[in-house]
Amino acid sequence: MHARLLCREFQRLGVPVFVLTRRRAKATPAFERVDGVPVLRVPPPGFPRLGKYLMLLPTFLRLIRKRRDYDVIYVCGMRTLGLIGVWAARLLGKRCVLRSESKGEFSGGFIWQRTDGRSRPMLKLLFGGAIRARNHFLKKADRFLSISGVIREEYEACGIPSTRIADISNGIDTNTFAPADPGTRDALRRRLNLPPGRLFMYTGKLNRGKGLEFLLRAWKVWGRDRPDCVLVLVGSGAMQFLSCEDELREYVRQHHLETSVRFAGAVSNVRDYLQAADAFVFPSESEALPLALLEALATGLPAIASDIGGVRDIVVDGLNGRLAPPNDTAAWICCLNDLVDHPGVAAEWGAEGRRTVTTLFSITHIAEEHIRLFRTVCGSPGESGS
Repeated sequence: MHARLLCREFQRLGVPVFVLTRRRAKATPAFERVDGVPVLRVPPPGFPRLGKYLMLLPTFLRLIRKRRDYDVIYVCGMRTLGLIGVWAARLLGKRCVLRSESKGEFSGGFIWQRTDGRSRPMLKLLFGGAIRARNHFLKKADRFLSISGVIREEYEACGIPSTRIADISNGIDTNTFAPADPGTRDALRRRLNLPPGRLFMYTGKLNRGKGLEFLLRAWKVWGRDRPDCVLVLVGSGAMQFLSCEDELREYVRQHHLETSVRFAGAVSNVRDYLQAADAFVFPSESEALPLALLEALATGLPAIASDIGGVRDIVVDGLNGRLAPPNDTAAWICCLNDLVDHPGVAAEWGAEGRRTVTTLFSITHIAEEHIRLFRTVCGSPGESGS
């Protein structure tokens, strides 16, 4: 979704762009236009765990075929495709910008670091050399884009000079994600078949590392005294290696939480669920810069989120939301009580959260920052590029 919004803004600002990605399923077209943006999908379809490696050669060949159509290769998620982006750029005389989507992509932590932050020394021993060799090549990229402070810190710790790092956060459509009036909210609840009472919303993947197992345990304790409060989990773990959706559903069943915890499943209308809610909870254990949290704040929801890097770039505790240590039941229950028992203060958090997002994280602002960066790496700050 972020790539779609960004490309749409590029088009609106007069900068031509096309997207090169993987054809995940046979039913997905190899070529289509999305919001007017050409999207090319390379084979092979299927192979959910190996596909990102099998697409490397087709991606490289497509970049060669399309070499007259672009000046900058922008790689969002550098774990594997970063190598292809840098290689093609050096071979073809193009520029390459690499961006980490999550913490650990450049350092290799995505391989040997658990979702709870603990390291697995054996995996680090086995793969550390390969990551260092990969990074030696990746460092030939023209710029490294940091979406948050924790990503910049990781780049610098791995030896990338500060002068080659550009700080540009994620962005969202603040016109689409906006507060709803009470009448609209009530209508959305009826249409979405949501229960009455105070609704707490989570949106995102139902994966390990998102803190959802902890959230259900805390909700079980807290919810006993709050029968009017309902937790709605919007999203799915389907086709995800780290999925914990089945475990979450089983926990709800075993502990008879069906009336206070609802599963919405994978949806395409996340905005509607947010606009129907009263509050947002985000218990993740590790984030670079979470779009789900930005979307919730943009809709004016008071939010409780984990006190972790990436989230701290968005939420200031007590100003535009509340921060609580991940997996700390007492701290989360305290924040939940504050939100329910002090509705006036919670409303102020929501309003300030909306102001934060519209000021710093609007997709128009983020797209303009990207264009300035691309012009700089091309050596033509006053001209448009593609």
